[in-house]
Amino acid sequence: MLSGCVIGGDKHIRPRDLADVWLVDRPRILAIKAEPPEAIAGQEVTFEALIPNPDAEEGVDWATMWLACPPDPNNPGAIGFGCELDIGTLDFETMDPTELASVGFIGLEPFFPPAYIVPPNLLSHLVTERDRREGVNVTIQVSAMPPEVLEEQVDDLDFNEIEVGYKRLVVSDATTPNSNPSIFEFVVDRIPIAAGALVHVEPEQNYELGVILEENLIETYEYLTRDGALEIRREEPYAAWYTTHGTMLEEVTLYPFTEATWTAPKRSGVEGTWYAVVRDRRGGMTWHVQDWVTD
Repeated sequence: MLSGCVIGGDKHIRPRDLADVWLVDRPRILAIKAEPPEAIAGQEVTFEALIPNPDAEEGVDWATMWLACPPDPNNPGAIGFGCELDIGTLDFETMDPTELASVGFIGLEPFFPPAYIVPPNLLSHLVTERDRREGVNVTIQVSAMPPEVLEEQVDDLDFNEIEVGYKRLVVSDATTPNSNPSIFEFVVDRIPIAAGALVHVEPEQNYELGVILEENLIETYEYLTRDGALEIRREEPYAAWYTTHGTMLEEVTLYPFTEATWTAPKRSGVEGTWYAVVRDRRGGMTWHVQDWVTD
């Protein structure tokens, strides 16, 4: 009796009506990279975000605002969502980037790039060696906005136009701190493609996209279990795949089998972009961006 009943009708979007995860059909924050991804007290960390915007004019990037949220002293390993910094209390005309960073406002692009200096005493409350090796999480928040937003009053801001993303920055005394992975080559049907090259593809054809990682940069690291045992582990990277057009048949591929199948659009003259985001499961990441066109 209930099989034909639809509660609420078409009032709300259904899961099947949502865009596929791999489809970049709107501005999206696909990845946030920290350099280094695991820091020590007193170190400077820089950040970069992958924010494709298929509708933007060529050469026009979105504005990005970066905040650093201090860890919860009662739960240092937790990952927060949102900083409590009141932007309205900041005087951007008189405060320089160093002063802004001291209260958690660490970047505003295109005016000044994001950079965070880890407080020297951030780990001082951790007593045991295990806790210091495990460290704390500093949550980095980035808000991406259309560039014209910077020229408008905050009261006129449409929050539906803002994309927000978060990055976990680990600060620790680890003996084997994490580094970002590196992509050696991007390949199409196992043919290496030069960075910045435009790849010509045939409509409706399948292509195998792949990322070849720098083998010597896949790290081994020390891991302390909950009972205090020391284990030596090796990273297990994976690649997440995105495209502006066509169809990705795999959303995620696992190392060492990092190839994904993509089907080109039916029409000729379609221009698009592939995005491959590689993560090492420890907080490190990198990405590759490649443009294509159907002949």
